[in-house]
Amino acid sequence: MHTSSAVLLSIAMVCQTAVQAQEKEKYALVKREGVISIYERWITFPASNPPVKAREIKGEFFYHNTIYAGLRLLRNESKVMQWQNHLSEFKIYPERDTTMWLEYSYHDIPWPVSDQDHFMEYKLTAKRPGMLLITFKSKANKTLAPERDGVTRLELAGSWTLEQVSPGKVKATYKVISRPLDIPKIFTDPIVRNNIVTTIDAFIGLLEK
Repeated sequence: MHTSSAVLLSIAMVCQTAVQAQEKEKYALVKREGVISIYERWITFPASNPPVKAREIKGEFFYHNTIYAGLRLLRNESKVMQWQNHLSEFKIYPERDTTMWLEYSYHDIPWPVSDQDHFMEYKLTAKRPGMLLITFKSKANKTLAPERDGVTRLELAGSWTLEQVSPGKVKATYKVISRPLDIPKIFTDPIVRNNIVTTIDAFIGLLEK
């Protein structure tokens, strides 16, 4: 094996080991209300250089409907403001490939935190019959989403997993990790956790109308 090939193989093995190590990091339960459970863990933000520790949130819950109803609601531009708090602008940009779409969101955040926005790419895959996986990550796009003065552009990554556990019941798992902002955790923790719970609760409410 050439030296350069050996070096590349070693780097790949180190990267794979690092990813596997992060997957083994355990979540801690931080909040539970009804069918909604919120977990957190601190891991390295993907592709950060130098490495930055960031909070990954996992929300697990159940709703009575189908996985496809959940998918349609995620892509329903007209209803998103009914289940996402502090959202003042929202736009979905469909792609030619129907398993992908782009999304822009603008959040009107109460003082002292600045307003925030993000632009993301979503990808849909069917992991197996009865299960859908929707992944998302931040994506730069100066045409559709130029950065605004005084608005914090968030860097996010995560997924939705929808699993049909019975004909009328779905288990949903929502994961999101955000590059940390320079705000003390004493202020962000209760806001983040409460916002996730109220958002999921509203999401369930629309699906069970």
